This record gives sequence, C-alpha cells and structure tokens, in this order.
Amino acid sequence: MCHDMIEIEKMGKPAVPIVSGRFEDDALASSRAFGMPDLQFVIVPRIYRNLADDLCVTQTEDVMDELISCLTADSDNKTVAENQAATLRYEGDDRYDAILKMNSDYTRRDWSDALPVFPPTDSAVADLISGTNLPPDHVVCDMPPGFGLATVEKIAINSALAGAKPEHMPIIIASVKCLSEMGEHGGKSLLMSTSPHAPILVVNGPMAKEVGLNPRSALGPGRDNEINIIIGRAFYLCLKNIGMWYPNKMDMDTIGTTRKFVHCVGENEDMSPWPSYAEDRGFKGDESTVSIFVTDGELDVQDQGNTSAEGLLKTLAYGITFGNTTLGGSHAGGHERLIFMPPDVAGPVGAEGFSKEDAREFIHKHANNSLGKMIQYMPLGDARVHENWHYLRNQTEEEILATEVPLLHSADDIDIVVVGADRAKTLVFPSGPSSATVGIDQYK
Repeated sequence: MCHDMIEIEKMGKPAVPIVSGRFEDDALASSRAFGMPDLQFVIVPRIYRNLADDLCVTQTEDVMDELISCLTADSDNKTVAENQAATLRYEGDDRYDAILKMNSDYTRRDWSDALPVFPPTDSAVADLISGTNLPPDHVVCDMPPGFGLATVEKIAINSALAGAKPEHMPIIIASVKCLSEMGEHGGKSLLMSTSPHAPILVVNGPMAKEVGLNPRSALGPGRDNEINIIIGRAFYLCLKNIGMWYPNKMDMDTIGTTRKFVHCVGENEDMSPWPSYAEDRGFKGDESTVSIFVTDGELDVQDQGNTSAEGLLKTLAYGITFGNTTLGGSHAGGHERLIFMPPDVAGPVGAEGFSKEDAREFIHKHANNSLGKMIQYMPLGDARVHENWHYLRNQTEEEILATEVPLLHSADDIDIVVVGADRAKTLVFPSGPSSATVGIDQYK
C-alpha cells in the first residue's frame, strides 16, 4: 500500500495510508525503500481483509481526525540518516568466542537466518570476488522487494556468511540478477505478501555438475545437498540484506514457510527423456543457466502402481487440483504449477512418445475442479469480484459446486523440471508469476 501511496504523491496528490498495527514496521521500511521516508500514515489495530463491516467502520472512524490532520498540517518529519560503521569488529577470549558474539549480534540485527553464519572477513570476501570476472563495485541490479543496489561486493559479503566458495559466485550473481527480471518489479508484490511465497532456484547446464549440485533427493538436508543448501542460503541472505526482505518489515507472511530457507537444485538432465528446462527457454545444452520460480506451497503427488504414460499423468493431473481460482477476470484458472517430476514418472512418459509439451497439454486437459470449491475464498458479493462472474450470484451453491472448470488457463501455466531419485512421487508447487531464466557463464 505504501508503494501505491507514494506513486499517488508523485502525481501531486496528497496520500496517507491507513496501516494495520502489525504493518507499522513494514510501512516504515517500505517508505524508505520506495523513496519517500517521510511518508505519513495512521495506524489502526486490525487488518481489514477479514474484519466484520461494523468493525471496519469503527476503527476507521477512530483515526479520522488523525487522518485529516496528516492531510492538512505541515509536516515536520525529518529523515534520519542511518549511521553504520563501515567495518564491524568482534572480540572475545578466542576466535571461537568472537564468532559466537558476531553471530549473536547478527541475529539480533536480523542480518542472518538465525543459524550460525561464517565471518565475512575482508579476505573471505576478496576470495569470493575472485570467482567472478566482475569488479567489486559493479552493480548487478537493484534487488526486490526493497530495491537495494546489489553490487558484486555486497553479494560476496552475504555469500561469505553462507560459507560459499568462489566457484559458486557466478551462480549466486546470476540468481540475484534473475530475480530482478521476474514479472513486474521482480515479483515484489508476492515477496511482500501475507502468503508464504518464496523463490526456488533451478540450475541447468555444465556448471550444475561442476559445483556439485544434487539433482536427485535435492530439497532435503544433509551431506548430499551441501552445495544446494549453501547456494540457496547465500541467495536468501542477499535477498534479505540487499533486497531488504526482512520478516515483519517487507516480508509480511502470516505464518511462514521453510521454503524461505531458499532451495537451490540442479535439474536431473542425465535421467530426463526431454530437453532441459533451460533449453525450453531458448538456451543451448552447453550453456549454464539459473531459473527462479516463486512458489506458494507444495504437495507430494504419489503414484502407487501406474506404469503407463496416461496413468501416471492422470494421477498427476488429479493431484494438482487444489487451491483457488481468480474472480478478477473472465477466465477460469489463475495460478501456475511448477512440477518437479522424478525420472520414474518422466522416463515412462517420454518412452511412450510424449514430449514435454504433450505432457503439459495432457495434464492441463485433465486437471479440472469444482468452480464452487475454487472460489469459496472470496464471497461473490465482494466488490472486487469482476462483472464477468456476477452471473454466479444468481446460481445456487449446488449449481456452482457442480460446475467443473479447468484449474489453469492453459498448458503454458505448467512448468516441468525433472528432479528426483527413484520412485514415482512428484512434487507440485503452486507458483507464479512466470519464471525467469538468466545465463550464468557471463559472470565466470
């Protein structure tokens, strides 16, 4: 909301957002990030979205005088510059004690993920910078959601915290760049959402093998996923400390998700019957790339015995029919699906002559669900319901529940990446906006 109010202010019209209490820190952070640190706002105690009408009215009436005052009084707010020392020094009884104190301070400042981090010393940062052909002060992009300037040096500092090595730097830099190219404003609105949206990284090409990314049981903890974890963690710390994705400031998730310990995987290209995801996006097989998807949950879709392509794909199609549809336009569907398809599903499907496009079309055709179930999240009388859906107000609940519609707009809303070990168990993520893919080799 603060971003919208600032845009209105830029048009020469005064704007004062009404901020729910939990969002005060977010309003302050957003105002600084979006270029108007002196933006005034008023605070109400409750979030409006699921609040009864009478409570919406009374809490707004309670701040009306303050709202009028903000719109009419001369502001005496002054921006206070943050004074941060260029170098932090931690001392202790020995190096271990000093590192413990550093970790305690980093957690207190919310610079880490609350797990132990490595000291980003000058030598550690310089070592990481040696892993790329870019100079330390090179600006890779402005990183959402807060649009901090992501220089190579800042990326290296956060990567040092995660324990990254120089050979990881091209992937991490490309990932930071890739996020900035996702959808409108790098997926800013989703990253700042109260829903558990989180990015996931998929690496294709020779570099995935060179650095040791695991393409099999790729999302869990442990030795096999050491590199997956390090690169994903380095990206997360960049997203937090450069992109200003701080919990309860610019990340307003209601409950949270472990997917925000960002996952990084390599596609299992050796066991895939199809071209890689990067090749789907127009890259060559010998080019290294990273793709970013913004996910919003996950579901394990099991198959307990099908061996035919159609049987395996029907299980998957029926399994992905969960979630909501949009009431904002004339089409059914609205969300995308990222499918991590293991070789024990992809192999038989490909062996029967299904291309990846064929598989996506088949899944889309069979993934249907009750319209009534998918629109339950928003009352039909809500003012945000598009006029194309108003006809449903004249139907009974039973009629709406009995109406089946496609889950997704089209097969283009489905992304398939071959990931996993032995077993026909597919992992499905609600996702969107559409992914972005960036080449890595340019940063070596």
